[in-house]
Amino acid sequence: MRRSGMELEGLEYGNAWQLRPPDQPHSNWIIGDHPAIPKDSLRFIRHRSEAADFEIPTLVQNLALKWFVHQPSDCPEWGQAKPPSQGRTLSLLAGEGEFELRFRRGPEELVLVLDVPGDYALWGEGLAHSWRPLRPSPLLTLRWLPEDGAPTPP
Repeated sequence: MRRSGMELEGLEYGNAWQLRPPDQPHSNWIIGDHPAIPKDSLRFIRHRSEAADFEIPTLVQNLALKWFVHQPSDCPEWGQAKPPSQGRTLSLLAGEGEFELRFRRGPEELVLVLDVPGDYALWGEGLAHSWRPLRPSPLLTLRWLPEDGAPTPP
């Protein structure tokens, strides 16, 4: 993954393959509620549980999943002027490709180029973003909101 610009609050990125500790083969979870996912990570999804000995404030219910092979010839308007994010969004490069994501919060901008299979970006509320495929790129995108539609806590 290549990056340029300033770090932005509410944005995580990396490579899914590198998240897996070699001594824990069961920990390929990238999103959810799993001991291998730090509770302060945007990748952690809180949920209600009868067995929990602590209160978990939100239940993830509203999910959207998109799988698409973006081409450099795609209509440029598709990836431009996206509204500020709601909930959380994960975009993962699911094969060979090169896909640029631009994130903005006020005057600050960070550009990520997903170019290794497994590269991902995960962002939360209020980030403006745009994208463009630099080469054909299979992308898996997951977006979710809390049950009540309230902003997702960081």
